[in-house]
Amino acid sequence: MKLKHFFIGSFSTLLVVGLLNFGYSQLQPQSSRQNIYQKLNIFTTVLNIIQQNYVEKTDPNDLINNAIRGMLSDLDPHTNYMTTKQFKKWSKTFSGYSGIGISFDIIRKKITIMSVFEGGPSFKSGLQAGDRIVAINGESAIGIKRDDVPKKLMGPPGTQVKITVEREGWDEPKEFTLTREKIKVESIPDALILRPGIGYVRIARFSATTGLELEKALNRLEAQGMKNLVLDLRGNSGGYLQIATEVADKFIPGGKMIVYTKGRIPSSYRDFYATKEATHPLYPLIILIDHGSASASEIVAGAVQDWDRGLIMGKTSFGKGLVQSQYPFKDGSVLLVTTAKYYTPSGRCIQRNYSHISKDEYYKEAYVDSLIKKNSKNLPAYKTFGGRTVYGGGGIRPDVFLKSKEKPPSRFLIDLVYNPNRYFYTFIDDYLNAHPEIKKMKMPDFLQNFQISPEMLAEFQAFVLKNDKTVKSEKFAEANNRKDLKYLLRREIAYRLWGEDGQFQINMMRDTVLQQAMNYFPQALKLMAKMDYYKNR
Repeated sequence: MKLKHFFIGSFSTLLVVGLLNFGYSQLQPQSSRQNIYQKLNIFTTVLNIIQQNYVEKTDPNDLINNAIRGMLSDLDPHTNYMTTKQFKKWSKTFSGYSGIGISFDIIRKKITIMSVFEGGPSFKSGLQAGDRIVAINGESAIGIKRDDVPKKLMGPPGTQVKITVEREGWDEPKEFTLTREKIKVESIPDALILRPGIGYVRIARFSATTGLELEKALNRLEAQGMKNLVLDLRGNSGGYLQIATEVADKFIPGGKMIVYTKGRIPSSYRDFYATKEATHPLYPLIILIDHGSASASEIVAGAVQDWDRGLIMGKTSFGKGLVQSQYPFKDGSVLLVTTAKYYTPSGRCIQRNYSHISKDEYYKEAYVDSLIKKNSKNLPAYKTFGGRTVYGGGGIRPDVFLKSKEKPPSRFLIDLVYNPNRYFYTFIDDYLNAHPEIKKMKMPDFLQNFQISPEMLAEFQAFVLKNDKTVKSEKFAEANNRKDLKYLLRREIAYRLWGEDGQFQINMMRDTVLQQAMNYFPQALKLMAKMDYYKNR
């Protein structure tokens, strides 16, 4: 068994490093090895006894997997064991998969295409959001379970799959033969000019293509006159370490340290520096973070904060400062072991304390403001290179704390949004067909003038109550629910007509944190202008 990968991330992320040429036995004295071998023999005997004599039949694979997890449970929260199935599913989040390049949902028992990935097989074939796949390889797909769809549509690159598609306006379904390709998971869903001179980029994850995606986005926005940038890392739980350094490299002047790692073994000591070639113009920068921003997001935010390169705004980040190494096994399962900690340029390790609580409590503490405030007392203080005080041990604390002015959605709304019947999508589907004049609207006109009328809201209520007798009608009358329902219906229409761009525009109107943040660019410029790297640019 050899070490093959190096990880960071709230859910672990990947960086290839050199192989270690020593095994477990070389690390232990002989007496200790003998004692451990005896315990392993006992473990094997216990497993056999359970297999042969336990009152109910057991799966030995489950027993062994649980035993491994039990062994890891007393270590840090990010040391983890993944089965083959778990690791494959996790890998797709960052490295992509082979398929036809769509996102989908099951609407009215049919596979409904929600979005088409640009450049993928479905995009090349002209498939669109809203199309419905009713058959796969000649077999009906109506009523298919959501978990079974990837099994039918994914497959090795170069193999083919035949799908039958329905579309509004077609007299009959059409067949498409698609050749599966490697689909890269896009990590930057939004990159646009918010206001004249103000650019916005949201990084959803740090995947293999993030550096390339960001370079293209920045070049395009700069060509459109961007003079200030909001980099949104809210909810970004991490990804590839080397990609985090690539992202930071776009903003940190060449020669400056971005992050370093150290641990018990020599290979865990690594330094990462910015390069002059990658750095973009030094325009004012604001980075948005929240409780879900972890690991790679914290590396970027920490480097920018330590070099006084921009303002960090929002909520305290997750607090993940541990590095995992990947040990793969022949059956495809993987062991992720913490082998190092990473540190921001000022020397901060932002890992939260986990020694006094369970894993469930550890994750809960990252999202509860009162617990974060309680645990923020007596944290070690550090200085940025501009002389400001920052803190380690509890995530990245924003320079400016911002809280949304919108109330969180009610349980009633959450249940309605995630109901398997997908009420918002199906209602808007029917509503747009009944009101074709809405489809003719231009997005600026829609954003400025279109509002959800009381009549439309009443229609939606009647639609839901007709299909679900368990929903309480009085919930629709509550003021906050009515406000949120109007927002969700308007957003759904915008998504159906203009895709993710339309959806983002509606979301931005409601994103009070983003709206507040855009007022702080003068402070970001003032902060950066004090630094020698800005004066000497």
